[in-house]
Amino acid sequence: MYDNLLTTLGGLGLFLMGMVVMTEGLKALTGEGLHVWLTRFTRSPSTGALTGTLATAVLQSSSATTVTTVGFVAAGLLTFPQALGIVFGANLGTTVTGWMVALFGFKLKIGAAALPVIFLGAMLRMFGRGRWQSLGRALAGFGVIFLGIGFMQDGMHGFTDTVTPDRFPPDTLGGRLLLLGLGILITLVTQSSSAGVAIAMTALSVGAINFPQAAAMVIGMDVGTTITAVVAALGSSQAARRTGFSHTIFNIFTALAALLLLDLYVWALGAAWPRAITASPELALVGFHTLFNAVALLVGLPLAQPFARLMEALVPERSISLARRLDHQLIKEPVAATAALEATLRDLFDDLLDRLGRSLVGQDVEGRVPVGVIEQDFRDTRDFLDELNAAGEKGRYHAQIGSAMHALDHLQRMYWRIGQDDRIDAIRADTQLTAEAIELRTLCSEIRSCLEPGIDISTYQRMGHFARRLWHKAEEDRDGAIEAAVAHDLSVAETGMRMAAQRWLQRMAHHSWRVAAHLGGYDLEEADEPGVEAPG
Repeated sequence: MYDNLLTTLGGLGLFLMGMVVMTEGLKALTGEGLHVWLTRFTRSPSTGALTGTLATAVLQSSSATTVTTVGFVAAGLLTFPQALGIVFGANLGTTVTGWMVALFGFKLKIGAAALPVIFLGAMLRMFGRGRWQSLGRALAGFGVIFLGIGFMQDGMHGFTDTVTPDRFPPDTLGGRLLLLGLGILITLVTQSSSAGVAIAMTALSVGAINFPQAAAMVIGMDVGTTITAVVAALGSSQAARRTGFSHTIFNIFTALAALLLLDLYVWALGAAWPRAITASPELALVGFHTLFNAVALLVGLPLAQPFARLMEALVPERSISLARRLDHQLIKEPVAATAALEATLRDLFDDLLDRLGRSLVGQDVEGRVPVGVIEQDFRDTRDFLDELNAAGEKGRYHAQIGSAMHALDHLQRMYWRIGQDDRIDAIRADTQLTAEAIELRTLCSEIRSCLEPGIDISTYQRMGHFARRLWHKAEEDRDGAIEAAVAHDLSVAETGMRMAAQRWLQRMAHHSWRVAAHLGGYDLEEADEPGVEAPG
């Protein structure tokens, strides 16, 4: 019996490892195209459900789909109702794994035949290049999954005399609820609903449990997937909390509906195909799993909009932090993480442009975010960027991360200069600088107006021309200020302040232009800048 237990646990370990390797290979194989497709074709909860189902079926990971969706909501690329559709669809997408296991692992029994697939995958992973390596990982993981299924079956066959259906709770409402709880526990331990479904299928195939018992456990496994998400969301962003709690509430209602459907399903299947459950219990089980998720999706989609409003009321936006989008759970999905990072940089830029415009007309520059909060936002953004850079594959996100680093550096310099009240006061008091100050404020306002849809080329070019004009005019302005001092029109102190004010305008225009370049994706080279940072 001890050997059988080790064989069963080893088979479960192989299954879990195979799922991880296959998912990583599929994610690398699809690249960023699937994530782009996720946002491009999601226009409503209904289309979100379709994209969520397909994305999860391709990636073989509902968590990858959900985390990416959270990032896109945080970045403003998806609305919360659209995200709900994707999350609802991800539930249905996870059932594809069950069909794959039932058909290949139980009906065709390809456990031993998986060995050549593992060998081929390993060879492609070791000697292939680019996408061939990713395909190799996916194939190797695919083979290991079914090797694990074979070991689990072999191990559980040794328990057929000791583990029988009568050892489990009876087929009553109370018994089904206990089995539902067991399914939740299995999912929490394995951290994979797919592994839980495979365990239930294996136990059902060797007669350790009967069909209603297996079905009740599978219902619990659907609920179990959400508990991990809720725990992870507790200290996460508002978008993650809303998504996690929505997923949990939806799956609890799905579980209740599934319990009501179970007897009807058994009766209908028996009427249509009397020997279905005894001849193909695994297919009957995965069919039930798919059915109750499909029914829940069809019922839930028309209610997505009011449900979204309910969740927005239950999980309101409380944080005024501009870095609230930067959920560290997103680091494992770089596409979502970079989207959230870019949105955060846009928010910081918008706030600083607002402060800049206020400062030039003598208004309070405190803005909507207190000084202490925005300083922490800069630290949080820098830490998130460091973590993303350390976690990413070398070179894969080099352009985006490098651009974000440049933008963040310019934003920090802008923030520091906005605090130089003496220079700002000098600009407002100097009529010779009034026209340039007005032009800078106007350009800042134009950039703010197009930050959300994307900085258009004409606005970016006008800010660039303005920054270059101030740079080339700097020498002339400096000579003019010195001449005024020599002619006793200005004191030496006033001359120094005028030159500092002129330099302040030039540098603020320069920083605004460079941030616009990096956020707009127009000019990512710093080498063509018209000079270096002037001190003071």
